[in-house]
Amino acid sequence: MRSTSSAPEGDPAARLLDLLARFSACGATPAGGVTRLCGSPADGAARGLLARELAAAGARVAVDAVGNQFGHFALAERAGAPLVMMGSHLDSQVRSGRLDGTLGVAAALGVGRALMAAKAAGAVFDADFCAVNWTNEEGARFRPSLLGSGTYAGHHDAAFALSRRDDDGVSLGEALAGIGYRGEDAAPAVPACYLELHVEQGSVLEQAGAAIGVVTRCWGALKRDVVFTGEQAHTGPTAMPRRRDALLAGAYLIAEVRAIAERWPGLVHTSVGRVRVAPNSANVVPARVELSLEVRSADDRALAEAGRLADAAVAAAAARARVEAAVASRSERPIRALPAAPCDLVALCAAEAEHRSLRMDTVAGHDALSLLGTCPTGIVFVPSLGGIAHNEAEATDAADLAAGLAVMTRAAHRLCRAGGSPERASRLDRGEPT
Repeated sequence: MRSTSSAPEGDPAARLLDLLARFSACGATPAGGVTRLCGSPADGAARGLLARELAAAGARVAVDAVGNQFGHFALAERAGAPLVMMGSHLDSQVRSGRLDGTLGVAAALGVGRALMAAKAAGAVFDADFCAVNWTNEEGARFRPSLLGSGTYAGHHDAAFALSRRDDDGVSLGEALAGIGYRGEDAAPAVPACYLELHVEQGSVLEQAGAAIGVVTRCWGALKRDVVFTGEQAHTGPTAMPRRRDALLAGAYLIAEVRAIAERWPGLVHTSVGRVRVAPNSANVVPARVELSLEVRSADDRALAEAGRLADAAVAAAAARARVEAAVASRSERPIRALPAAPCDLVALCAAEAEHRSLRMDTVAGHDALSLLGTCPTGIVFVPSLGGIAHNEAEATDAADLAAGLAVMTRAAHRLCRAGGSPERASRLDRGEPT
C-alpha cells in the first residue's frame, strides 16, 4: 500500500506538516481549528487516515476494546522483543487547535517510518516500536479525561470506559461502534519506555527561547462534578424570597472558585469550565445546574488547602441560594515527578540535534501521565506561539515542529537499539542521524 502523502519522500519535516494538514481537514472549523470530539464522524475520519498511513509505513494496526489505535513496527529480529511506544490523541475540544494531541500522533507515525527505513538500510534494533492514538484524552465529550490511556494502564476497566455517556446519553461504546472503532484486538504489552511529543500550551519555552521542553514534573489536579438542585418556577410572578435558584448557586460558586486561586497568585489555577442548566428557559427559574470545577497546583499544601476551600464553597453556595448540592464525581491527580532517565535521554537527543532544551513542569494533563508508574515515561514539549491552547488560533512554528520530530526520532533510534531502556540508550554512542 502506498501513502497518499504529497510531501517529499526524503523530507520528514515536510511529511509531518503535510500529515498535520490532512488531519486538520477532519473536523475543520472555518477559523482554522478543529472540532473533533471523541467518537464523532470527524474522529472516525482522522482514525481512518491514521490507519491507512500506519499500514503504508509498514505497521501492523490494532484497535483495542476502548478504541485505542496501535501501529506496531516490527524492528527486532527476535520474538517478544521489548516495545518502545510514542503517541498522543486525535480527539479535540470544541473549536480547538489543530496541533493539540495530533502532533504527537503524527510525529509517532513519522518516527515509525524513519525506523523502518533505517532497518531497511541495515540498522540493527533490539526493540520494536509502536505508535498509538489514545481514545478520549480530552474529556470534552466523555468524562473522565485520559480515558483510553487510563484503561490501558489499568486505572479503569473497559466496561467502565465504554459505559461513560455524553450529555445526550450516548455511551462511549455506542459512539465507537458507530464509527467502526470499538475494537476487539488485544492491546500490546506495557512498553519498556513511553515518550509523548506535545505542544506546550503555555509560553515558558517561547519566553526562554528554547525549542524543546523536557517535562520533569506534573502539577496536581483536583476535579469535581457538582450538581445544584433547586425548584423550577416562573421568573415573573414568583416572589424573590421564595426562589430556590440553582443557577444562582452556580454563580456564587464560580466567583468563589476564582477567588480561591487569587489567594496563591501563580501557584494555584482554578476554573469552572462546564455548566449545564435545566430547563434552560428565559422565563423559568433554573431547577438544576451541573458544573465541572477544577483546582491545579504545583504545591501539595496549596493544592490540598485550595481543594478544601473549593469543597466548602460548594456547600456555602448551596446554602446561600437555598438549594441542595451534591458532588456527582471527584478525581485527584497528585503532583508527580517524571522519571529521570527518559528526561536525560531527551535532553541528550536535543543537544545532539543542536536544539536548546529546558527542563520544566506540565500544568496540563497528558496521556503520558496515565502511564507513570507502569513504565519509564517522558513528555517532550515544543513551543506554543503566544501560549495559546484549546483555541483555534493555536500554532507552533514549523521549525519547532521539525525540532520536536528530530528529537523524538533520535530518542527512538537510541531506545530501539538499547532494548527500550532509557538508561542504556543514553550510554550508546551518538544516535542515528535524522
